[in-house]
Amino acid sequence: MYKYPTLVSSDWLEKKLNSPNLRIFDCTVWLKPQRNKIYKIFSGKPDYDKEHIPNSDFLDVLALSDKNSKYDFMMPDLEVFSQFMSLKGVGPNTHVILYSRENIQWATRVWWMLKSVNYSNVSILNGGFDRWKLENKTISKLPVKYPKNKFKGNKQRGFFCGKEEVLNNIGNKKVLLINALRKSLHYGIENINYGRPGHIKNSINIPSSLMINECSYIYKSTKELKKIFNEYKLFNMEKVILYCGGGIAATNLAFAITMIGFKNITVYDASLNEWAKNKKLPLEI
Repeated sequence: MYKYPTLVSSDWLEKKLNSPNLRIFDCTVWLKPQRNKIYKIFSGKPDYDKEHIPNSDFLDVLALSDKNSKYDFMMPDLEVFSQFMSLKGVGPNTHVILYSRENIQWATRVWWMLKSVNYSNVSILNGGFDRWKLENKTISKLPVKYPKNKFKGNKQRGFFCGKEEVLNNIGNKKVLLINALRKSLHYGIENINYGRPGHIKNSINIPSSLMINECSYIYKSTKELKKIFNEYKLFNMEKVILYCGGGIAATNLAFAITMIGFKNITVYDASLNEWAKNKKLPLEI
């Protein structure tokens, strides 16, 4: 039985680019900081149109989010998600490869969404588009559209959680609550925030950026990643709850924690987009 790797290298992908069962997607979104708000959202499609990995399509994370939610990037219901993936050519016999630009969190977001509906035929391209370019591999401008398929997801419990689960575990010493945002946002020392400055009470800060080697764009080794999380006694915990601004950076931590072998992970999907705007929910600076 074919085992789908968690991570694939650019060399691996280069050799298999024309495999008929591969579905390669650029998942890039840009968050541009604004003077009076945390960010403005821009699709990565124009960048895809200029240049992309050959035989890859663009997967719009914004279009794959719940249109009925007042919060950005929320997981849609199973039927909407399945229809979207079917139209993208994803099905039971395809192998999905995900990448993004500058920040791998957009690829890991889609990876986590797919895992949450029991789709395991999915890998992250280590280093994303930046590593691909750094290695001077072939670039294309040709748009790609895969033939329609039949995606059938099966929603799994525990991949995403709401504010109630976070509240119920704020004082639980067996649950590690981690903020994946940069330190300045965690400590509330920036002029911009998600509604109120600071972090969820009793949460620690492990920025998503720490998972990646800056110069090479690739993930740190499992040994290095274990060292980061062992500082907080990860493997003594029963569960990890991850959050950020909108459930995106948190999935990069979910990916790294999965790679080092810890399994009981949930992502607070609405994250600070919801928590910071509700004054009844406890924040610390």
